[in-house]
Amino acid sequence: MIGSAPRRKEGCPVAGDPAAMVLDMLADTIDALNHGRSADAIVITHLLQALDAESAVSIYVDLDDSFEPVALAPDPVAAAPLLAHVTALGTAALDRHVSLHAVPGLGHVVIVLIRPQDPAAPPEGFGRVIAFARSEPFDVGSRAILERACRPLTVLWPRTAQALALQRANTVDFNITGRELQVLELLARGMLATSIASRLNLSPRTVHKHLGNIYRKLGVHDRLVAVGIAKAHGLLQ
Repeated sequence: MIGSAPRRKEGCPVAGDPAAMVLDMLADTIDALNHGRSADAIVITHLLQALDAESAVSIYVDLDDSFEPVALAPDPVAAAPLLAHVTALGTAALDRHVSLHAVPGLGHVVIVLIRPQDPAAPPEGFGRVIAFARSEPFDVGSRAILERACRPLTVLWPRTAQALALQRANTVDFNITGRELQVLELLARGMLATSIASRLNLSPRTVHKHLGNIYRKLGVHDRLVAVGIAKAHGLLQ
């Protein structure tokens, strides 16, 4: 589900005022989440304007490290080169919280990882990647904006993931197999992959494969959201 950016609203804070920008972004994000809407387009639009960037993307990363674009700004055509660049890099290249580099044909690119807040959370994908490109280098002020925005985005990440999953749930036929349902039921009991493997007489690798299929079919990226979606749609008691 890819969203393009909404138009800039009158009164939005401009670049150079990171605190005001973050507050305004949070207000719009929380309003969207309270209405059950994904907030990715809102987030990258505010940051696009604050950073004076020319294109932006928001991408979710799932269990098998595959990229799924969720929002593109200012529109899918303008953001396509940036999306192609981030996708070509792959997750192995994204080992820092904020990374900046120059890219021929794109100009200067900054990539931010939004990881789940709980460091003990199972590694079912690290959440979200947001990236921005502009012709001029990103200065110290730009990095300050991103650093200030990262913590609230990390805190809100589970809710944004759940909102996206709920949007998909209205139109997606989950097609969960019997074995996947068994794995999902044990997952809902709080069991880890190794315990699920032992209970079902499967290898841990097979269980991880089933989990990947479950997350993909439900359109989620972590176990808590998967269980919540499954319960909401009657897959679990």
